Amino acid sequence: MYKTGLIRLLFNFEAKNRNDLYLHYFNVGKLLSIAPKVKEHLYIELVNYNNINFDRSLNSPTQQISKQSKRLEINEKVERIYNDLFYSWSEIDNKMKIEKKQQIELDDSESPSLNIQSNIEPLKRLENIFFNYYQILYNENPKLNVSIIPLDLIKEKEINNNKNINNNNNNNNNNNNNNNNNNNNNKNGLGFIKNDIDILFLDNSMNQSEQEKELKLINENLNNPIKSIDSTSISIDFSYPKHFYEQKETGKNLTKWVPPFKSVVLGGTFDRMHPGHKVMLTMAALVCSDYMEVGITDNSILTSKKYSELITPLEYRTDKTLNFLKLINPSVEYNMLKLVEPYANTMTSTKLECIVISPEVYKTAIKINTVRRESKLKPLEIYSISYFDTPHQGDDVKLSSSYLRELDYKEMMKNKQQQQQQ
Repeated sequence: MYKTGLIRLLFNFEAKNRNDLYLHYFNVGKLLSIAPKVKEHLYIELVNYNNINFDRSLNSPTQQISKQSKRLEINEKVERIYNDLFYSWSEIDNKMKIEKKQQIELDDSESPSLNIQSNIEPLKRLENIFFNYYQILYNENPKLNVSIIPLDLIKEKEINNNKNINNNNNNNNNNNNNNNNNNNNNKNGLGFIKNDIDILFLDNSMNQSEQEKELKLINENLNNPIKSIDSTSISIDFSYPKHFYEQKETGKNLTKWVPPFKSVVLGGTFDRMHPGHKVMLTMAALVCSDYMEVGITDNSILTSKKYSELITPLEYRTDKTLNFLKLINPSVEYNMLKLVEPYANTMTSTKLECIVISPEVYKTAIKINTVRRESKLKPLEIYSISYFDTPHQGDDVKLSSSYLRELDYKEMMKNKQQQQQQ
């Protein structure tokens, strides 16, 4: 088993039809193949990919399976998960109607989020992709730390727009010691990976020359180059067709995602970061082009939470949240704030344009906008992260930080009892 690993997956964020979605079949197979191989941290490069012949190159997942290979249990598991999570996307119109309805229900009726509404389809497609991949890996290995890093997705800003827009921020709660200024010399988020990566997972259909080329390409963006390759863990059934790697096809007519807002705000405790946290942070980073305020709740106002004594210190949660955001969108300036009350600058800032929330804090967002209207400030657009119910969440327990702290507490008590019995 490896301590840390990295895998490169292709995806198309504009996927709308059945043929486009077949790519996820291969990705699900790859993830299920390598999840048991990594002990601590798995990094996933999610590469925005658009082959102009893409929709004609995949007929169906089952037709891609090698005739020589036996029908293994993992093949059946991959097909089951793929059909549950992705195959239904072929009815994209019906799905988008539901997503739009949910977004309207969690919007400000007095100040509708017009920019969000006009981008709701690509936003929800991206959100679903990230959540599904995180959820699949969490179900396979709950203790595995996973970071999904989108590459070639966000349209690069013009140099003239890449300015420090934080000069007027006089907030007394500003935690300026958190290294908020990003190193924009990094080509993408991979440059912010701090720890060594033990292994690069590659398709076993790639020859040695292709493997070396792929390794070199990935190492160009890493501070600590990967030295080893594993090309045996992924079955041939889940290897991409050869022509996926053709340079003349990959990236042709590639559509880039343009963040709809310059400045965004969100807040949370972010203790024991789980898939829900990561999806929320990822989507916040994807809707923002320049500046983000991230409020991290101070331990002093968390005493009423369940197992509050196990909540990690503010500094740890702040650093971990900032490091994750930089992986997703390193061009944004992140202003990490210590929250001792729910609102911070949201009611008074003239800079902020959008607030990213989870459904349970909807009333807080509405209160913020009510105060802003009374103060003659433009209300914030609201983007609400969806809750997902899938058959792969395991037990019928809502995945939350409180639940994870409870699991840690029970483990501590179990270990304590075992020590006393020795």
